[in-house]
Amino acid sequence: MKSQRVKILLSLTILTTLSLLTLVVLFNKDLTAITKQPQEAVKDTQSWQGLQVSQQPSESKTVVYIKDFGAIGDGIQNDTSAIQKAIDDVYNAGRGVVIFPSGTYKVTINPNTAQAITIRPKVTLQGTSNKKSVIKLADRQGNYNSILAGERPDSDLSDFAMYDLAIDGNGSNNPVNTESDLNTHKMRYALRIYIGSRIRIERCSFTNQNNTNTISLNGEISDVVINNNLFELIGGGNVDYDHSTIYTHNHTRGKQIEIVKNSFSSRNGAGTNGARTAIEIHGDEHIVKDNIITGFTNGINVTGYSKSGSSNNLIITGNVIKAAYTGITIWSYFSPGNTTNPAISNSTIANNTISLNIDGWRSLWGDTSSAGIGLEPNSDAPIKNLSILNNEISVTNFSGNGSARDNLAGGIRLWRNAFPHVEIENLRIEGNKITNLLASGIYISQPINQGEISQNTIVNPGQSNGNFHDNYRTGIIIDGAFNNVNINKNFLIDTQTNNTMKWGILSSANCTGKCKIYENKIQINAKNNLKTFRQIDVRNNENFEISN
Repeated sequence: MKSQRVKILLSLTILTTLSLLTLVVLFNKDLTAITKQPQEAVKDTQSWQGLQVSQQPSESKTVVYIKDFGAIGDGIQNDTSAIQKAIDDVYNAGRGVVIFPSGTYKVTINPNTAQAITIRPKVTLQGTSNKKSVIKLADRQGNYNSILAGERPDSDLSDFAMYDLAIDGNGSNNPVNTESDLNTHKMRYALRIYIGSRIRIERCSFTNQNNTNTISLNGEISDVVINNNLFELIGGGNVDYDHSTIYTHNHTRGKQIEIVKNSFSSRNGAGTNGARTAIEIHGDEHIVKDNIITGFTNGINVTGYSKSGSSNNLIITGNVIKAAYTGITIWSYFSPGNTTNPAISNSTIANNTISLNIDGWRSLWGDTSSAGIGLEPNSDAPIKNLSILNNEISVTNFSGNGSARDNLAGGIRLWRNAFPHVEIENLRIEGNKITNLLASGIYISQPINQGEISQNTIVNPGQSNGNFHDNYRTGIIIDGAFNNVNINKNFLIDTQTNNTMKWGILSSANCTGKCKIYENKIQINAKNNLKTFRQIDVRNNENFEISN
């Protein structure tokens, strides 16, 4: 080993099967006891106290310090080679930790590999804090593949981890000049992993990022935790381009990925170029929970297009999405692994808070229609067992100056344009509060086989003055072939002096089985008198049981 400070830690006993252990290493002589060390990504630690070790079998671990390999950390010297030597030293020893003391470690892209640092399996990168230990890409590195990545796309990076580090993409000095800069081989990832299990990325910061994805996990991946990280200054510049800050796509069935308690912010807030989506997920067993997302066109993409065949068991809950154009988008597409079955199944979108900044995004998206939670309208695959529960959706920045296409700018919008006869089986939309949307509160235009739309509160729909029919300025709109669907106990409110809500519940749906519409209430300015329910085509009334 290259330093007297290199420690070999033997026979580490795992205390529980659920917890992560913190091994505290002093710089000179002593090893202290094992302790738990909870931290938050947005808070800097006062000093380097220890290294987080993921749950692994008892075995020896090598611990090295990058400064012992020649790294300076002054932001001026090129530290790429020293960092690589430290990582390789730990990897060659079998397993261990590379420690980054406080400092800014400049790295450059190797033109032969199109990446800066080659990461290895069973290697943990451990910083002092996500403010003090910074890996920073040098200026003018051109187009590249990744700052951190495996030796090859098919390298197995199992048991790789990062804790308390910052990755600075230096986007201001590495701008995207044209959308074509980001191509198949030059995506500019900050971290790329295509194969691996037991991967942990916690309490890190990813800042100044101009890329297709900041973290890309796309392949045979499983047991991944992305927790308590900070993503800031995302996008910016003169060119808009497709981007997802975290992109996950597990190609095998039943492999869990957790994206929890992270914070995302774009460089300039609403209207930022290259800040399309904060989180995009493909495949099974995803938990996206308690994240804070500010200033992205779309907060979360829930995507059914997956090489595993479908996306099953998805939980999207407790997220706060602010200054978005669309809060959560559901993509349900057939894929090479699935040409017949539902693309999304057994999924819940619950307890999220979504606020839309329409005016802030108009310069980029013109008169395209936004939504709080919306199905991508060209989706071609069915959905089974979808629950949209207890979300709060509101428009917080809209002048009222709209367009004709605002007729589809709703709170919850499940509308199929290209494939109108594809169904959702077992749909629940319950307990949501939707306020100040441009057109309808809830808009459903597709077949529903068994569903419940109940106990939703819709306040002041129809805010846009766009040139579209008043039928769209409605609390709830339903259209399509419905079978055994209940619409009940919804509360439709217009508190304004000049009411923008023109109808309570408007239906052009055709009920093929028993459908019930009952105990819905409307509250409106006393000068007006609106019907709670209206059926546009009375021929479709036959199987509706209506009691309001």
